[in-house]
This record gives sequence, structure tokens and C-alpha cells, in this order.
Amino acid sequence: MPRRKVTPEIIGEMKRLRMEGLSYGKIAIQLGLSTMTVYNHLQKKGRLGFIGKLKRKLSLR
Repeated sequence: MPRRKVTPEIIGEMKRLRMEGLSYGKIAIQLGLSTMTVYNHLQKKGRLGFIGKLKRKLSLR
């Protein structure tokens, strides 16, 4: 099975889904990627930081 290239658009979708509260596993299933691929890209390319985590916890957009 060929690898799927993770584009900036896919990373943006990962971030959006994570902000909505989806788990890494559910994001991976939705995007057809492995859980570790999603985890690694979200950790490397834009940690949510304190404000992002607070917004997610409070369900603010």
C-alpha cells in the first residue's frame, strides 16, 4: 500500500479536528493515516499551546 503524502492542507485538517476534540485515532481513521502519523505531525507542526488547549477545553472557537 503506497504512503499518503501529508500535505499542509491535511495538517490543517488534523489541527481543526483536534480542536474539535477528536482523538488522534479518530482523526487518523477519518484521514486514512496511522495514529502515529497524526500524533507526530500535530506535535511537530503546531502544538496547541496554552491558549489553544484552554479554548478546546472550554469549547471556544
